[in-house]
Amino acid sequence: MRKVMALAAAASLLLLSACGSSTPASSGDTAPFSSLKITPGANDTSDPTVTFDTPLVATEAAAKVVIEGEGETIKENQNVQFKSVAYNAENGSLLGSSFAQAPSTLPTTDELKQQLPALYDTFLATKVGSWIAFVEPAADAAGNPSASASPSAGPASAKTLVVLKVMSAGDIPPASEKLGPDEVKKLKDAGALPTFEMKDGKPAITIPKDKEEPAGLVVDVVKEGTGKVATETSDVSANYTGVRWEDGKQFDSSYDRGAASDFNLSQVIKGWTQGLTGLKAGTQVMLTIPSDLAYGPDAAAQGRPAGTLVFFVELKEVK
Repeated sequence: MRKVMALAAAASLLLLSACGSSTPASSGDTAPFSSLKITPGANDTSDPTVTFDTPLVATEAAAKVVIEGEGETIKENQNVQFKSVAYNAENGSLLGSSFAQAPSTLPTTDELKQQLPALYDTFLATKVGSWIAFVEPAADAAGNPSASASPSAGPASAKTLVVLKVMSAGDIPPASEKLGPDEVKKLKDAGALPTFEMKDGKPAITIPKDKEEPAGLVVDVVKEGTGKVATETSDVSANYTGVRWEDGKQFDSSYDRGAASDFNLSQVIKGWTQGLTGLKAGTQVMLTIPSDLAYGPDAAAQGRPAGTLVFFVELKEVK
């Protein structure tokens, strides 16, 4: 959150929201929240006032809706937008807040259900506008559940307490698809795709003026190679330059670093995996990648380039 996880410094540190019934939604042992009080800020850009007795001790992951919202109930396969604040559960000190920033997004998908089942279950019994608290034992948060299982270890103090407000929820749009060769040719003939020219051995990318972003992943091969074909799990070496469609500003370039980059195609953004799979070593290609196949809706909050991205890629080697 950069998802709640960034504030808590671990992917499992999130808080739950509430349902609109007479009994607020909760999951796990909510006793650690008995002293917790939340006073919302003056507006949605102001931090809440949160108080609780320290140290906050939790023997299992737990979440509780502290203040119930009045919006629509959250459903499966929705993007939940929220703002959050995180505290050191041992001494109550503030660790970070996102209330002054744009909301972050968390999807209620099977991935969330597997990683944070308590949060997932509580979300699905919660209404928009709810304030939620979430905590996990320090041993669990560190990825070592057995550490708190030893009888001699005693109760595990929670490491981080996260409080969040659910701002909105909406259905997850279908994933962008790769455009076919005929669609790419039509866009190219209409001057609706980015172009490039080599200047001093580096690609300079130009975004077409007054043209809408393509409605999908564009793989525009400008020079076909003759080497080994890349698979979706290939280790490859490539030179590249990336710019944002919105303003054409460059955000990264291996050419500026003077050396090609090595990576596995299963460990990059989806637009690269889908766009480079099936290409031969030696190929030069222009990739126009929609946001959902790039860094997603939280890109800016994570310090990554946001929106549709354009790359010139020279696939140097398929290893």
